[in-house]
Amino acid sequence: MSPPPRSRVVAGLDWPGRAEGLTEREAEVLALITQGRGNADIAAICHLGPNTVKSYVRGLYRKIGVTSRSQAVLWGVAHGFLPDFHRIQSWQSER
Repeated sequence: MSPPPRSRVVAGLDWPGRAEGLTEREAEVLALITQGRGNADIAAICHLGPNTVKSYVRGLYRKIGVTSRSQAVLWGVAHGFLPDFHRIQSWQSER
């Protein structure tokens, strides 16, 4: 199975969390956390190792000022990381 296409930053585009210093990948990980995905699912979806996911999670927690997954979900929902049901369906069909 090939990796899913990732969005690429184009000049002038923005993503949720960018103003807080989140990278595009950190925002992607936070979006998956906000959608209820666990680290193992995130690793599989993003084609990353489990320790890499943990590193992204620690970094984004630091940047958004939270200390738990539930706080990260609440922050994500408040900052535009709403579930993308079309994307969720495409991930489920990959399984």
